[in-house]
Amino acid sequence: MQHGLFNCFSRDEGGDAITFYELMHGVTFARAVRELARELGLDGRKGRRPSLASVSAPDPAETDAESPESLAPLDPAQTAEACARFLEICRAEDQLEGVAYLARRGIDAATARRAGLTYFPRRAYRRVMRRMLEGFSQETLRRAGLFNRREHLTFYHHRLLFPFFVGGRPVYLQARTTAAGVEPRWHNMRGPVPALYNADALRTLPSGSILYLVEGFTDTLTLLANGFDAVGLVGAGGLKEEWLAPLGRFRVVAALDPDAAGRRAAARYRELFAARGLRLAAVELPSDVNDFFRRLPVAGLELDVLTEKALEGVDR
Repeated sequence: MQHGLFNCFSRDEGGDAITFYELMHGVTFARAVRELARELGLDGRKGRRPSLASVSAPDPAETDAESPESLAPLDPAQTAEACARFLEICRAEDQLEGVAYLARRGIDAATARRAGLTYFPRRAYRRVMRRMLEGFSQETLRRAGLFNRREHLTFYHHRLLFPFFVGGRPVYLQARTTAAGVEPRWHNMRGPVPALYNADALRTLPSGSILYLVEGFTDTLTLLANGFDAVGLVGAGGLKEEWLAPLGRFRVVAALDPDAAGRRAAARYRELFAARGLRLAAVELPSDVNDFFRRLPVAGLELDVLTEKALEGVDR
């Protein structure tokens, strides 16, 4: 086999090393190639750098708190500092793609700006990552959930940033992919969700105002863009009991998604409100809020009518 070939005179068969392995072990050509590659330490990727998409993936969830690999989350003040700097860096990048995506969802640039929404294009990924490393240690960024063990920013696919503000400070953020086919669609910092989305708006909202409780960021922003006051939940079941007190001075109307999870959540929230001596009205739209407003030209008037009827039911 000096030339990498063999010949068996008794069987009148010959060929290369792969054929020899097939005959010797009685396996198929594909299996012979795989097993030879494994034995030789080859994986088919030699000389090729891993893609940014793979090295930027978030670390697997750490279920063992005692694991030497696990890191405690940052305290709220540190999280807010990292969050604010991340938004500042991303805000300096071109916002056009993010603004265009929101516009397709019926959310205008002025509403997005007031909500502090921020975007960075994929071409800016390495620059954003470098600038974050200039201001924070790798450990801090990992504890915030912004970087992974490979020392890469985890917001590679998810670059449209939705910050949560408390007292005027961004204390947490979630991000959405704007590309089709990417799962999961959402990515977030580490730690629990600290507040309702758009909760800061409650500070200046007059008592007795109608306030909508909806699912998600786009539904919240859709209502804000159309002149309605709203706060958002992260998922239908995301309302925490400690968030009820600030809602007590408003006429709250739940407008959750018209699916089983939304209906269950609305029923549970009515009980939570009632236990605190509060009232919760509810409207059920034929679709989620964003789709409702995009598809129905008179969606605002329709929502007004449904809301008035729902409030009459709880005010009796």
